[in-house]
Amino acid sequence: MELIEVAKKMEQAMQALGLEGKRSLELIKAKATAMAEYDKMLGVQVGTLRADGTPVSVIDKIAKGNVSEFLHKKIVAEEILKAHYSRMEQLKAQLNGLQSINRHLSHN
Repeated sequence: MELIEVAKKMEQAMQALGLEGKRSLELIKAKATAMAEYDKMLGVQVGTLRADGTPVSVIDKIAKGNVSEFLHKKIVAEEILKAHYSRMEQLKAQLNGLQSINRHLSHN
């Protein structure tokens, strides 16, 4: 690799890392919203089932089944955030490797 090529790749990695960093707050909020919606809807379902006289032994299972779409959104939001952090770590590792190559090329 040439020094200029390494510098371009470093710039690309830094830009990608910056973009991912800007997405963090948005993804954290999406996860928090999904978690709050799930918890709220689950609570509503449990309360409704209790008020309807549903046997206590099955309330939890029925309530979770009734709000499964909110659980799905919660899980997706959590996994997207995990993937986001993983992507940031990959970009940091890539940038670190490019910096090492850059130092090596600069000293030769």
